[in-house]
Amino acid sequence: MTTERSSLLERRRQSNYNSLGDFPELPSTGDIRRINNNNNISAPATLLSPGYPSTPSIRDDRHGRFKLFNKRLGSYDEDRQGLIKENTGLRVWYESYSTIDWIHEIIKEGVRTRKLREAPGWRGRWEKAIDASQAWILVIMTGVVVALIAWFIDVVQEWMSDLKSGYCTTNWRYNSNFCCWGKEEHESCPEWRTWPEVFDTKTESGSYHISMLMYTILGLLMSLIASLMVVWSAEKVVARAPPSKTISKPSTPVVSSSKLEDHKQPKLQTKTAYYSAGSGIPEVKVILAGFVIKGFLGIKNLFVKSIGMIFSTSSGLNCGKEGPFVHFACSVANILCRLFDKYNKNESKRREVLSASAAAGVAVAFGAPIGGVLFSLEEVSYYFPIKTMIRSYCCAMMAAVVLKIMDPFGTGKIVLFQVRYDKEYHLFELLPFLLTGVFAGCFGAFTSYYNIKYQHIRKNTFIKKYPVTEVLAIMVVTAVVSYWNPFARMGLNEFVANLFSECSEKDNNGGLCADDVSEIPRLLYLLLTTLVIKMCLTMVTFGCRVPGGIFLPGLIIGACTGRVIGLIMQYLTVTYPTAWPFTACAEDIAARGECVIPGVYAMVGAAASLTGVTRTTVSLVVIMFELTYSLTYAVPIMIAVMVAKWVSDAMFIEGIYDLLIDLQTYPYLDARREYVHTLTIQDLTEHNHATIDIDKLNTVGKLCEKLEDIAAMGYSEDGGFPILSNEGKYLEGYIASSELLHALNLLCRYFDNNPYPMTEQERNNVPCYFRRSDQDNSLSVETEENPILCLIPSNTTTDTVDTENHSRPPLNDFSIYVDQAPLTINLNASMELLMEMFVKLGARYVCLTKTNGQYLGIIHKRTLLAYLKTLEEGEEE
Repeated sequence: MTTERSSLLERRRQSNYNSLGDFPELPSTGDIRRINNNNNISAPATLLSPGYPSTPSIRDDRHGRFKLFNKRLGSYDEDRQGLIKENTGLRVWYESYSTIDWIHEIIKEGVRTRKLREAPGWRGRWEKAIDASQAWILVIMTGVVVALIAWFIDVVQEWMSDLKSGYCTTNWRYNSNFCCWGKEEHESCPEWRTWPEVFDTKTESGSYHISMLMYTILGLLMSLIASLMVVWSAEKVVARAPPSKTISKPSTPVVSSSKLEDHKQPKLQTKTAYYSAGSGIPEVKVILAGFVIKGFLGIKNLFVKSIGMIFSTSSGLNCGKEGPFVHFACSVANILCRLFDKYNKNESKRREVLSASAAAGVAVAFGAPIGGVLFSLEEVSYYFPIKTMIRSYCCAMMAAVVLKIMDPFGTGKIVLFQVRYDKEYHLFELLPFLLTGVFAGCFGAFTSYYNIKYQHIRKNTFIKKYPVTEVLAIMVVTAVVSYWNPFARMGLNEFVANLFSECSEKDNNGGLCADDVSEIPRLLYLLLTTLVIKMCLTMVTFGCRVPGGIFLPGLIIGACTGRVIGLIMQYLTVTYPTAWPFTACAEDIAARGECVIPGVYAMVGAAASLTGVTRTTVSLVVIMFELTYSLTYAVPIMIAVMVAKWVSDAMFIEGIYDLLIDLQTYPYLDARREYVHTLTIQDLTEHNHATIDIDKLNTVGKLCEKLEDIAAMGYSEDGGFPILSNEGKYLEGYIASSELLHALNLLCRYFDNNPYPMTEQERNNVPCYFRRSDQDNSLSVETEENPILCLIPSNTTTDTVDTENHSRPPLNDFSIYVDQAPLTINLNASMELLMEMFVKLGARYVCLTKTNGQYLGIIHKRTLLAYLKTLEEGEEE
């Protein structure tokens, strides 16, 4: 296990918007030590207070524009007095690639709610009503906006996809369906002009090559635009390079964690993060689990994802738009959260809305609002209370209703591949349905596993340096291997719709229907080759630098498998009608000419394949119910999904999204996984972690050194310092590194704007206090060696802090940022209890103490994740 495993994502994104409003930009420790030596005049300061005349007004001029949608406007914790009284300390805006403090957010919401309920009279009732309605207003607005964006994407994507085969002469904005409206599939449509007709090609061979050439050229152009948009919107990320030294898995149950602490730290390297590429669901999962990725759910990424997704899915690449719908739905919710401070300045409340918006994304993708709610609960969300379920239902309902009204396909359907079955199945069909679940689940798991294998190759080889070239190469390969097969070159949405549909005299389903038994072998050959082509293309396409998901390719893999089994069953029932158990088909064959519907098998296989890819079960079953408008085939779908789950779990434990989270090394703690622990709490404890002793003198220089030390340990984003007393024996509190850096930055700004410049030695000797100012600060004594120690007036207490009057404690009083009630666990506690604290409480750290309360060390979440990763690797071996 490498250091990259033990830190699991020790990176810092280079950003120009670290903190806004009253909180200035957070510098590095080198910035804090920056000295202006242009003037030799120096004078000792006697008080560092925001109210002091020389203190600058801390404002960011960039906030003058677009204040309405500015995410980080003002202080993160506005009710400073209430939070200080709760002893939880103040927080600043979270840094990118850090983890939110769930406990602080819950306490913060409790303080706000309690203050709101104390408001008397009619004004108080009005404020409570407004506060209660904000959540409903927000989810309704999210559902409406998501539906409007989905309508635009559906309409434009269908038009651009048909553009590869021709254009409409009557109205250039029409796709082939609207251009030939009212005509049956077998009827000619002179209004739609194909490219061979444009170039006046007479021969069949010439028409084929002209069609293939235009298909390839337009596909290359669209994929080029999509990949360039993704590359243009990429972010530079500073990450730690993996070291050459590795740490082996412990062979004995008890091993000291010093092996994780004393090794050489890796160097930093700059990487490129393509936030607009892929489906975005893995990142949404880790964000909902408390991780912070600034910009991933922002306006720029929403624009690039929405427009780029149109080009990528229209180009012919084997990727779908259903997965990205979840991403841009969460982006819409995140942007709209900025309208209400209740959600903008509480990351826990924000994630409740994001969970609700994920349901709206699935609702517009599959026309399944109930399935969207269950998908958000089963696959995406980490914290999902009952009130979030109701709001998810409301958001998904609004999205489905608005999209139904907009009618993007002109058929009254929310999605193109919605179908309706009215025929009952026979009992003997349960066996082929079960076999469909086995094969489709196996193919889905096989595809997702080897897709991750290829993504590892992409990440670790020269391919990562040429993302646009890779996309163009995949597009050329897609055109060459797919175009000869009429099913493989068909648009994904159209192909799925034809696979699901029931054959009729007027609709041949794009050539998928067999008019005679003798045509079934040819169809089986084309479908099997299409299955192989789609599986191979999905392995290399999903994850390349274009927006696109794996939902639709996964559906097609399972639908092809199910359609093949359905055609085989159709052949057997028609060829051997008197054989057992096909005698039950006599009435159906006499009335309809067939006994089984291959489209039903395609539907069952699609659900099973998606189960093999994502490992979701209940939500997929409900989505299929809503796609078919009935519960007729509830039992076959449930059987196939369950069997597919068993088969895929037997092959590979994790689904595609969990594998992607592991590939990106995001610090995600899976609450559903169970572990057999081999270490104890004491083995995971970092005994040498940097601490702050409040009984000793803590100057700016010493604190800067501690920040450098903790950054070298890999905890620069969401680490912190236990605060100790009585010669470092007892735990008094905890301060996060981001809050300490922010507090030191305020001092830095004060020093830079002070009319009496200070020398470097004087700045480094400025004391900082972590006790409450109403307690005895025995170190506030001025000496000849340190002439500027007496900085906090003895009569200043936290009770005098009044945010409404903008009166604050001295700048070198850091006690307002200290969590006076840090999470602790007894050294005799079990690993299961520790896991519950991290999983259920969302803790970022836990301090280890003896039975008498004496401090022993700290267990960071990333240390726990590194240990759990070691257990997972041991299970795989």
